[in-house]
Amino acid sequence: MSDQTRDVVNELLKRMGGGDIPGVVALFAADAHWEIPGDPQIVPWVGRRTVAEIPDFFQTMNRLTVRELFEIERVIVEGPNAVLIGRARVAVRSTDKVIDTPFAVDIVVNAEGRITRFYMFEDSWGVALAMRP
Repeated sequence: MSDQTRDVVNELLKRMGGGDIPGVVALFAADAHWEIPGDPQIVPWVGRRTVAEIPDFFQTMNRLTVRELFEIERVIVEGPNAVLIGRARVAVRSTDKVIDTPFAVDIVVNAEGRITRFYMFEDSWGVALAMRP
């Protein structure tokens, strides 16, 4: 299962990097759980989403921020589980502030090769501060 998990994660990163949002969505199981903890009243792209709502995450991020950096430093895979460790830096269009945060993503891939869990952890306090005028 580890090889399959690594392949799915690599494909996810490839599709995300290439802006292939329908392709990203296709990697998820219909009942997948997507979550980025935080207050969606302050940071509109965080919170829980259904698979059908995943495109809105990317549309909202692209509308409100300019990506300066998204790098994966490490991918750890064990069976159906993967953890991505990285750093992201985006400029917030409305405030001209920069969000520069380390992050971790917890991913689970099922036996059919579909992502069933995507939890992203970041500096939610720093992200919220950058969104405030």
